[in-house]
Amino acid sequence: MDDSDDSMNLFFITRRRLLTGTATGAAAWPFQAKSLAGELTDGSAADPALRLCGSWQRIHDETLALCREQQRLETHLARIVGFPCAKVRLADGTDVTLHSIESLNDAHSPENEVEWGRALADFVAHQARWDAADAEIGYSRTDELIRQSETVEGALLDDLPQTAATSIEGILAKLKVILRDGEHWEHPDDFPWPHIRSVLNDLVRLHRLDVATNPSSEKQQNSQSR
Repeated sequence: MDDSDDSMNLFFITRRRLLTGTATGAAAWPFQAKSLAGELTDGSAADPALRLCGSWQRIHDETLALCREQQRLETHLARIVGFPCAKVRLADGTDVTLHSIESLNDAHSPENEVEWGRALADFVAHQARWDAADAEIGYSRTDELIRQSETVEGALLDDLPQTAATSIEGILAKLKVILRDGEHWEHPDDFPWPHIRSVLNDLVRLHRLDVATNPSSEKQQNSQSR
């Protein structure tokens, strides 16, 4: 029997969760909210919250683009090299395919010493082929760029509560950032996301603002893409 190592799925996850439900809404930033006269006021254009949210969205879009590129590179590596692994026969005679040194170490026993040593050598050689291909196409480098982008994105998000909005457009932008970030990690129908979305819709309606994307319709699109 040939089993697979369940840890592979966790080990090679990139940031697919981050990508879930984001593609449809990313192009709709900023709100492009307009007054009844059809133009942004000078006050909203100078709103520090609006500027911060715009910066967050630009970095967020860069993160998403890097995630998509990393997925493409990972798919390429998996096709031309395959995820590093090795087959080993356990002491009870079961054949398993393992995808990490830790799993190989767990499979070691005095009874399979020779078989285990051969499997370890196979894994090291496979990992070396993966690393060489990685260095050539830049998979790990892209992962590092994602981490750097996420750090900047997180710092801007941390600044959001301390940045006062001076216009209705700035308030809308802050709420939209909270929604976009929060709904990636929790179900969009759970508290408080529908409630925040309701506040957004109320502000749009009461101030007669024309937004590029209706929050409710975007939520429905995001749910369908999950």
